[in-house]
Amino acid sequence: MPRRKVPFPYPALSRGEFHPRRDLDHWHALVQRDARIVRWFIEGEMGLDFGDSPLGEFIGAYDQADPNMVVPSFESIPLEQRRYLLHGSAQFERLAWAIWVLYGSDAVEQMDGSFVRREVLGSDNPQADRKLPGGIGTLHIAARLVQAGGGRVSVFGNKVEGHDIRWVTGDAGVVLVERKDRAYEAGLTDTPEKRARRIIEEINGSYIPDEPGALRVLVVGFQHLVLSADTEQTDKYYQRAIEEEFKGVPVADLPHVVLIEHLGLEAEPSGGERNNFFSPQPINLKLDQMDDKTERALRLLALALGADLG
Repeated sequence: MPRRKVPFPYPALSRGEFHPRRDLDHWHALVQRDARIVRWFIEGEMGLDFGDSPLGEFIGAYDQADPNMVVPSFESIPLEQRRYLLHGSAQFERLAWAIWVLYGSDAVEQMDGSFVRREVLGSDNPQADRKLPGGIGTLHIAARLVQAGGGRVSVFGNKVEGHDIRWVTGDAGVVLVERKDRAYEAGLTDTPEKRARRIIEEINGSYIPDEPGALRVLVVGFQHLVLSADTEQTDKYYQRAIEEEFKGVPVADLPHVVLIEHLGLEAEPSGGERNNFFSPQPINLKLDQMDDKTERALRLLALALGADLG
């Protein structure tokens, strides 16, 4: 007899809401809500267990959290440890929000079990001392797309090559997304030049299917803070690096757009800056050759990144 699945426990979020909700009075209530959502997804929806995964370690810590516990002062925690904890808690919050969006609105056409087992319950870098769960960026971008344009998403695992997400928009446009994330610990010593080189390598190594009428998007993610004051400069730096690399080179087989994401958290005692920065860079984009559905999908992609389309 098929296993009876437990319905998702929360109502749908409002369309156009792109950030995790922090609308409860106490930090403990917030983490318990998020832990309930993540546990529902892993155990209730997917029928899996956490095992000794990095995600399991985080949810175990949240399960044991005491609302009356004495929290150590932020400055008493060593810098690298508090940076790691900030990124870990941010990723957990993003995961819970993505699950809420995708399942609260019944937007999931397919969620491949191999993706959840290998990515979400895997590690971003098995050899690292400070490991974070993998796959969260994929679910997060899928959720942002749904919040921008409705429709249905399929998230693939190792059975489909070339892309992680197939999004069919509310008006039947198609977007194919491949996501590549830099592991947390490995990225701590990256320079701007190294990040640009990695982006170019990922572009050259991408094999997103050339499906007629589909918008092909490569997402490259970093866990590195770009200060608000530096976003324009960083965006132009990536633009110059990509234009220089692909000037005069055939690009027909490459993605239409590469989307560079930086999730950054400043581990300062005063709180510091937190910035989720997106730098969309066209590669193989010919607006005059796009049909109406593909152009509409491109506008929805911009909306998903927080652009004001007027």
